[in-house]
Amino acid sequence: MNRKTTVTNHLGEVISTGTIDISWEEARVHRNHCLTKTDLWYLKDRWDELSSVKKGQLNSYRKALRDLPQDYPGENANDACDNWPQPEDWF
Repeated sequence: MNRKTTVTNHLGEVISTGTIDISWEEARVHRNHCLTKTDLWYLKDRWDELSSVKKGQLNSYRKALRDLPQDYPGENANDACDNWPQPEDWF
């Protein structure tokens, strides 16, 4: 999840850059979307076609998403967003 912002003018020239604070509610919405996108891989016909390596990658990614609140506690979700797990290309 990207916290970086860029403000440009009408010509596309960069006026300013920075980072924004992300609330846990925003992070949860994005996390739930990421989990939902990978749910289909757990249907039996798809799951059975995955190699053991891909099954491990998928399980690790989803676990990392679920663990974000515990691994990066705090008032806002900035640390969690800065350490957001990256999905594999095949997801």
